[in-house]
Amino acid sequence: MAEDIRVLVVQGGPGPAQGLLCGMPGDGVSVLGPVPDAAAALHALDLDPINLVLVDLDRSDGCGIETVRVIREHVDRTRVLGVTVQHGPDLAAGALAAGACGVVSPEPLGESLASVFRRALAGELVLPAIHLSNLVDRLRDGRDASAASRLGFLTVRELEILRALADGAATAEISLSLGIRPMTVQSHVKNILAKLGVHSKVEAVTMAWRFGLGTTTRSA
Repeated sequence: MAEDIRVLVVQGGPGPAQGLLCGMPGDGVSVLGPVPDAAAALHALDLDPINLVLVDLDRSDGCGIETVRVIREHVDRTRVLGVTVQHGPDLAAGALAAGACGVVSPEPLGESLASVFRRALAGELVLPAIHLSNLVDRLRDGRDASAASRLGFLTVRELEILRALADGAATAEISLSLGIRPMTVQSHVKNILAKLGVHSKVEAVTMAWRFGLGTTTRSA
């Protein structure tokens, strides 16, 4: 008999990830959680041997992809699957860019969840067929698709600051226009660089120009 797959559910409230696993005893899956966020997930991963983390991408706080990213950054050998009821390719592309090994629907068609989980643990890319072709087209240019997904990790305030940088504004100008302290601007810039995976404001601004951020016409 195959060993049970130990699955940790990360979910901020009632949603598809927890419901996905209801009524599964005897199907080769052991469920832990749910836990509410990335910090609680990392704590649980320290305490128990867990094969797979299931992250709700439809969280009301919009932190599903960020949760995937944080977990993968701290425990890069742990496989993470996103769960979403959305059928478009955007969310799946963002989850993959953040380090997920795939995305699953709350009601996968034609296959048991245990089988889906085993494929994920075997290293397969797990995606619903309904948007697989669209996602493959989008990821064909891996660099730009990944960059676009990383821009999606930025908060509204971080996007405001990146747009201002792309328009040539200095820290003091941004501080004045947004009504925040210069040190707060600098802290946001550090977060922007980390989320975009770049090492300087020049690289961040170049990425912003490439994707149409900023009001000034530039050549990148």
